[in-house]
Amino acid sequence: CDWEAQGTRITQNLLHDNQRPPYAKNLPGSMMSQDLFVEVSHGPTLIDNNILLSDVSLRFATQGVALVHNLICGAFTSVGDGTHWRYTPYHIPHRTEVMGFMTILHGDNRFYNNVFVQKWPSEDYVTYNDQDPQEAISENRLVGTHVFDEYPTYDEWISQFDFTQRPNMMALEDAHFGHLPIWSEGNVYLNGAKPWKKEVNGLSVDSEHEIKVELVEKDGHYYLNTNIFDHLKDFSSRMVNTEILGKAFEPEQYFEDVDGTPIRFDSDYFGNHRGVHVIPGPFASPSDSIKL
Repeated sequence: CDWEAQGTRITQNLLHDNQRPPYAKNLPGSMMSQDLFVEVSHGPTLIDNNILLSDVSLRFATQGVALVHNLICGAFTSVGDGTHWRYTPYHIPHRTEVMGFMTILHGDNRFYNNVFVQKWPSEDYVTYNDQDPQEAISENRLVGTHVFDEYPTYDEWISQFDFTQRPNMMALEDAHFGHLPIWSEGNVYLNGAKPWKKEVNGLSVDSEHEIKVELVEKDGHYYLNTNIFDHLKDFSSRMVNTEILGKAFEPEQYFEDVDGTPIRFDSDYFGNHRGVHVIPGPFASPSDSIKL
């Protein structure tokens, strides 16, 4: 999703093996590999009920993204990076007319009811330029929302602005160029995946427990074999909807369906109904072997 991913919804997908094979060279001018890449968009971009199994789940050179009820086994990369001072357009909601241009401040992201698993090695992935062996590129591989630790909550961010006084633009310069807030609630972190330090109602399971997430092909069908539900036990979170996600900052557009109607995330990867006991991740009910 490059540039105007405003209003895009990516839902109910299986993404796997989207990483460079160990034997492949990093050719000059080539880019890193990942399940999803969202770049210089102001949102709202919605990613829900997906299974992301590669070593990088999302290249995050953007803002205004909501991830809801996903199984995320890869890292986030390019967080706070990869955008420079590019003025990119945003639109009148659900229309193509350009409403304005703005740089990317990063943040304005939401993480609700996801399951994060450190499936791959957590050390930074380093590649070297074939033409210049001294030029190394290092990418994060530690899974989780910890990459946003230096980003504010909404309350921290809004407290910078005193709406009772005439704005002092010079005094507010840092706030105007600073990162936008983060929301992170009801997520599960397994096998060493690391949460945002301001996570609300999250569950972290120590890395000593062996977590299995295996994609197996059998008789022309894919199966997900996993023991993650053994570690969720009775943990549950609240039902998420458009009202909870709110509006993306720059276009002031809700995280809603393509026709402008609100979304209630009460259906899972298969379209099955989620009951009152809301389990994080893309599945409404637990199983150790799931036919996809």
